Amino acid sequence: MRVQDMLSNPTITANVVAGDLRNVKPGSNMVAIGSRLAQTLGAYPGSEISLISPEGRSTVVGTVPRIVSYTVGAVFEVGVYDYDKAFVVMPMEDAQQLLMLGDQVGIVELQTSNPDKVAEIVAPLQPLIRGRGIISDWRQMNSALFQALEIERVAMFVVLSLIVLVAVFNILSSLIMLVRAKTRDIAILRTMGASRGGMMKVFVTVGVTIGSLGIVLGIILGAIFLFFRQPIVDAIQGASGQNLWDPSVRVLTELPSKTDPIEVTAIVLTALILSFLATLYPAYKAAGTDPVQVLRYE
Repeated sequence: MRVQDMLSNPTITANVVAGDLRNVKPGSNMVAIGSRLAQTLGAYPGSEISLISPEGRSTVVGTVPRIVSYTVGAVFEVGVYDYDKAFVVMPMEDAQQLLMLGDQVGIVELQTSNPDKVAEIVAPLQPLIRGRGIISDWRQMNSALFQALEIERVAMFVVLSLIVLVAVFNILSSLIMLVRAKTRDIAILRTMGASRGGMMKVFVTVGVTIGSLGIVLGIILGAIFLFFRQPIVDAIQGASGQNLWDPSVRVLTELPSKTDPIEVTAIVLTALILSFLATLYPAYKAAGTDPVQVLRYE
């Protein structure tokens, strides 16, 4: 487990699930622990836990680890498995005393409101701490996770593209069957003065309307599934008996969701353009219908 002084961190203070973080103050001999760690230890506010520090007293037989007992003052759950499983939060003074650091600290963490530019932000610090410390940003610390997410993102893009293509081919086949079924009607309209361009517009409009309705319905269903994503996962887990979202593997406690308007717009436009392209061949076939050949034996 890791011991840190993060009592002023809003991520901790806003996610206390049991106890009171105000009880964890210097000299109180109290700590706050993550919910997963509390579950593993069977601990709750008021329980006693023992922390072992390898930096202990030196004796003739070697270094004796320090064992200090603390009272659990609060339990927090930030939603990240590694934090909830392995972190113990205590006042800075108590942590320095436990680890025998004096007035020193082992790690200094910086938070920024623009994490995408973290390399530019920490660049001026590199020459200042060279030889005395190491700078590691969130991308380096979680590089394996982000590589896995990139692979999963590409795989999901391929799967979704195939689904869109299947839907487009369904529109194409439906319009082809519609043209075949309405050949006589098309021929009658042509004899009444309907132009080739007018016939193409009719079938293009039908195809684009079908595609647009499918896109709107897909957006609505997608929004509903995103809003109720965790209850849906829990229901599937309860029905199947399988743990579909294991926090120890997925890192996060619950299935996250973040909608990117740019990506949604790109997907909608792509689907709309493909729907339009799928209508061109059936519309061209309908416009090319020869009324003389169709109505010769009528």
